Amino acid sequence: MNSIKSGKGKTFFANASVLKRIIAFVIDLLIINLIILFPFRGIFNKIVPDASFSKIFDFLNSNSEASTSITVLMVAVAVLTILYFVILENKLRQSIGKMIFNLYVEGQDKDIKYWQLFARSMFLIPIFPFVLLWIIDPIVMLFTKENQRLSEILSKTKVVERYSLR
Repeated sequence: MNSIKSGKGKTFFANASVLKRIIAFVIDLLIINLIILFPFRGIFNKIVPDASFSKIFDFLNSNSEASTSITVLMVAVAVLTILYFVILENKLRQSIGKMIFNLYVEGQDKDIKYWQLFARSMFLIPIFPFVLLWIIDPIVMLFTKENQRLSEILSKTKVVERYSLR
């Protein structure tokens, strides 16, 4: 646990709770849905017919142009989503969801490098093997002492919570 003295009291940083991290991430997903995914819905609806999952699957299998367009759309959304986390966590050490709960991204070294921020967000890449992190990351987080996801261990980062004593 790190501590900092300020004019208003003492501030402590400790491992962030799993529940606060999950809720902060859900908030971030809602924001991403609003600012990133929503603008792409019109394009998606023009490419894919309004039908059941199986009909859409058959349509994409038989129409390589539509399938390629969807892939490009998915990659664009993934890049923008990764940029959301990388830019905010680089500049503020927090995403908007983390701000609400006083959560911060901390590196082993004083400065966090861009490769570390990218590595933290690898699970957002919708391509195998990165999608395996959707399952592996939360499981690892539940069994590590500092509640770190696998991608955080690999990136040498962790999420901490700030407590202030007045």
